Amino acid sequence: MKRWLAILSVLLICVAALGACGYEEANSPAAPAEASPTESPTPTPEPAAPTVDTTVTIRNEFYLAVNGNHLYLNDEIDNILAFLGEPMHTFSRPSCAFVGYDHFFQFPGFQMQSYNTNGIDRLHTIILTDDSLSTVGGIFLGVTRDRLLAVYGYEYEYAYGMYTFTRGNTTLRVLITNGMVQTIAYELITN
Repeated sequence: MKRWLAILSVLLICVAALGACGYEEANSPAAPAEASPTESPTPTPEPAAPTVDTTVTIRNEFYLAVNGNHLYLNDEIDNILAFLGEPMHTFSRPSCAFVGYDHFFQFPGFQMQSYNTNGIDRLHTIILTDDSLSTVGGIFLGVTRDRLLAVYGYEYEYAYGMYTFTRGNTTLRVLITNGMVQTIAYELITN
């Protein structure tokens, strides 16, 4: 029986890795750049993975798919709100990094932050707030570090449990605690 469980575990890991093949770039190294000494480098099996969207887009950036719409960082916030509808909660505060105000919009499962540039409010940050949404790669709050790396690969920056993946002028920041995804945030890289 243990032998069958071991074989099933290996098959699940292979399926997860194959699912990520179409999503990752071909030049990802085979080993993690840095691994926390408290986290196991040995992959652990996951339940069946959600379907991975491998849709090819023209933009080489991280984005969040919500109800069939793609939320790209740096797009005009008014255009995004036009298809998302009315947020559950909003607030604004003077920006410490940009001119004017930063605006925050709370929706079921995520929060967005806009910033002002040249008089236009644009999407700067998206934070997933529960496990009802996942990244395009199928990563959601509560999955394992091994699953994260199987999907997004080993090209990342690491500091204090935070894995930062960069694509174009965007980052996907994932905080891991006790081997599990605790926070997922998309952020625009600005100068």
